[in-house]
Amino acid sequence: MALHTAEAIVLRRYPFRETSVTLSCLTDQFGKLKGLVKGLRRQPNRYQSAMEPLTINRITFYDTRTSQLHLISQCDLVDPLMAIQQDLPTAQVAAFCVDLVDTVVPLEDPQPATYRLLRQTLHHLALGGNDLDWLRIYFVVRVLHLAGFRPRLDHCTGCDAVVHDQGYWSVKQGGLVCERCLHTDPQAEKASPEALHMLDALAQAEEPLVVVPTLIPLLRRRLDDFLRWHLERPLKTMAY
Repeated sequence: MALHTAEAIVLRRYPFRETSVTLSCLTDQFGKLKGLVKGLRRQPNRYQSAMEPLTINRITFYDTRTSQLHLISQCDLVDPLMAIQQDLPTAQVAAFCVDLVDTVVPLEDPQPATYRLLRQTLHHLALGGNDLDWLRIYFVVRVLHLAGFRPRLDHCTGCDAVVHDQGYWSVKQGGLVCERCLHTDPQAEKASPEALHMLDALAQAEEPLVVVPTLIPLLRRRLDDFLRWHLERPLKTMAY
């Protein structure tokens, strides 16, 4: 079994039998991993980290190569991000971010850009501020872009025609439809050029962009509807 060390953000933690825990974590080098920490609940002092969700850790793990559940032999806390837990709205946005990553990122597919995005976002949340709405929108757009899962905004999802700023927003079709393809989703709404430009800018931005305040309700509704329709499992944290 190969031995690896990586920085990891804990996404989920589950009890395993009486003394151990299993984890879902996003690493800087190896993508999303499932890990087993034996004895963590019985001997918490054995480790320098309790591997709680929304913490950044350095882990050492064995790549079993016969299973997607790897044995974590060492876990050291790098940053507890405690400030996130001191404010309920901030903690709710952070929980949504890790829930989304855990849902859209496949196992063992190295995605360093997604790791940097999540780490950057959690640090930003830990610093506090009143920008939770636009930071959440930026994170959703950016993580979907990196995952190759973003709504289609430049071509019609029905006939592949170029639509530019024209078109109708279709949650069902996963992006824009032209007027000729409107029959595929009669409930599609006329798209806002300003909203489309903002979504495109957010997808390309490697640093958080400030969203035009008047667009925040529309963009959040569009993105949340897209996630509800197209994700394999519903996000319980979306209601926050």
